[in-house]
Amino acid sequence: MIKVLGSYGNRGKNAFTTSFLLEDNLAIDAGNLANGLGEKVVSIEHIFISHSHFDHIVDIPFIIDTEFSKREKTLKIYGLKETIQSIKQLFNGKIWPDFTKINLINKKPAIQFIEIDTNQTFEFKNLTITTFKSNHSVATIGFKITKNNQNIIISSDTYLNDNLINEINNTKNLKLILLECSFPSELDKLAKSSKHLTPKLILEMISKFNKKVKIFFYHFKQEYKSKIIDELNELGLIQTPNQILEDGVCLFPFEKEKKCYSKFDNIYKQELNQLMKIGVELSHQENIDYLLEDILSVAREFTNADGGSVYLKNEDKLYFKIIQNDTLNTFMGGRNEKIKWPPLELFIEGKKNTNMVAALCALTQKIYNIPDVYLDKKFDFSGTKKFDASTGYRSKSMLVIPLINHKKETIGVLQLINKNKDNYIIPFNKEDEEITMSLASQAAISITKNKLIHDLENFIESFIKVIAKAVDEKSKYTGNHVQKVAILAELMSKEINEDEEFFKDVKYSENMLKQIKIAALLHDIGKITTDPRVMDKATKLEADIDKIEWIEERFEIIKRDLLLKGINDFSSLQEDIEFLKVVNIGGEFMSDDKIDKLEQIANKYKYFIENKEVSVLRDDELEMLKIKKGTLSQKERLHIQRHALMTLEMLSGLPFPNEYKDVTHIAANHHEKLNCKGYPRGLCEKDLSLEDKMLAICDIFEALTANDRPYKKPKKLSEVFKIMGFMAKDREIDEKLYQFFIQKEIWRKYSSNLLAEQIDI
Repeated sequence: MIKVLGSYGNRGKNAFTTSFLLEDNLAIDAGNLANGLGEKVVSIEHIFISHSHFDHIVDIPFIIDTEFSKREKTLKIYGLKETIQSIKQLFNGKIWPDFTKINLINKKPAIQFIEIDTNQTFEFKNLTITTFKSNHSVATIGFKITKNNQNIIISSDTYLNDNLINEINNTKNLKLILLECSFPSELDKLAKSSKHLTPKLILEMISKFNKKVKIFFYHFKQEYKSKIIDELNELGLIQTPNQILEDGVCLFPFEKEKKCYSKFDNIYKQELNQLMKIGVELSHQENIDYLLEDILSVAREFTNADGGSVYLKNEDKLYFKIIQNDTLNTFMGGRNEKIKWPPLELFIEGKKNTNMVAALCALTQKIYNIPDVYLDKKFDFSGTKKFDASTGYRSKSMLVIPLINHKKETIGVLQLINKNKDNYIIPFNKEDEEITMSLASQAAISITKNKLIHDLENFIESFIKVIAKAVDEKSKYTGNHVQKVAILAELMSKEINEDEEFFKDVKYSENMLKQIKIAALLHDIGKITTDPRVMDKATKLEADIDKIEWIEERFEIIKRDLLLKGINDFSSLQEDIEFLKVVNIGGEFMSDDKIDKLEQIANKYKYFIENKEVSVLRDDELEMLKIKKGTLSQKERLHIQRHALMTLEMLSGLPFPNEYKDVTHIAANHHEKLNCKGYPRGLCEKDLSLEDKMLAICDIFEALTANDRPYKKPKKLSEVFKIMGFMAKDREIDEKLYQFFIQKEIWRKYSSNLLAEQIDI
């Protein structure tokens, strides 16, 4: 591995001068050893210096001084005689201490200068280094590094150089060349006087090579780097973005490529920690659009991209979700205005859309790193160019990364544009690809998890609504009860959440509000097990048919018998029939005198069947008509009440997630009372939560105001509140909650579900 510690010909804020690490203890040039290696610089034992210019020797004084007490081996500096003499002037006791006269703690010499010559070979444990003459303004050497019978060449600073050309042409198994390129061709005079290369000079040199070999470029003067890269692209000298060397990248000419994460190990640790922190933050974001916005922002921060966009795939299209651009001050999607741009088609007339890079990225799941979109001939960037023309922007470098989920499916595309370094647009490098892919993997996981959660929640809510509708549909008389109770529960819970008087200490989360709504939708799920003949019983005598019809037929028999006896006045009989019809309907309460009258009718009207005298009212019919309240017998009432127990049992068997853990109890407790006389468990006030009591009030209010029950007239609000007032007084419902319901006029927000004649307050 060759690690590029410095790739520039001058220094800037984030740019360092030439230095290459070949082994843990061996480097070529010292333009950025101290910063590049940090505390690991103590491991360096051998440094080959190409020439004496300051940008190649600047760190030599620092690396011998840094971690001096930990150094165990002499630092050996190799260079031409002229180079060594120049370096020694730094260690003159005035500019820097003379470390040739200072020993390490273990008594070994601290530093040793070794004069070398051109065409000289040095053997180390894992590789050999051979020098050759370069063509520069001072005495300079280039290097050929050999390992495992494979070679690379580092040009060092040079102008047109026949020695370099000969070295390249005569070297077998040449894997790559590291070639300096300091100035754009328009500064050819400056390049010639300072003895440096330009893109056109490089093209001239390459024409003399007898082989094709991959070239990596370095030693850029920062202020000209963007122009140099443009020119190298125009001349066809760049095939892949990684040919432009950046500080911190690694090359693997001698072995299988491994990871080289960052510019410098200490910086990598910081970025890794930041990446891990970002991963945690992304995993906590619940809003998908916000999540995508955060992902793009982080990706741009890591790569120093001026802009970017995120697409999400839906069927065969890529939809714009987030757009960001610092230069244009454009931010769309996420927490900003929605994007109305049309989606990208992945297929056109049934064929893969290979003309658009984002579409192809989604289809192939490959990374596309484009140094300059205007010079690229493979993709259709007409849309990009049209956008540039309308905004004055100049799109240039582009990095397009697929977002792939755990099923190896493309879920989206992340696109970055215009990597900025020192106010110059440069291509994205290998490190950008790796760190963005790492971020994209985290993002894909977060997006997928987030989508799965949302899909699951939507499924659960939809399923619950289906169940609620099924419960309502089971009864032809209470068809909207569950939905209406849910409406009331939602209104009341939100009112409580916003209240600063009755319940100022109660604050509901979004999950809690959902939980209350779900409980309301499921509160009658137990009615699935209830006999519909009992649940829909509209009159006391209703079974498969209403038996009052049978009784009317019997009265017709009695009329016939009376006629045979010569009796023609049936007014009393007709009054009794009408009385039975009214009693059969059922009401809030039936008095004892009416029960006595039922007994009188049963004894008064009799007729013969097969010579046996029978009453017009059978015993079971008489008992049913004696029901004092409603239409249900005690047995039937217990059967109906069993639905609350079945709700409890059914919901207890469901594995609700933790945020919905109270659904079962809220739903099952809607018939419990504060006075311990409710059902199914006879719970008391101390056992009931605020939400339990709330749902009970909603359930009662809906039942009392229901206007779709054919067996009873809809009650007016004044009557409803009177009944509920008595219930509060008898501690069947919570007095505080009931007063809250009245004073906050929650009933008024629900009034669209009432008839106009019911609203009498």
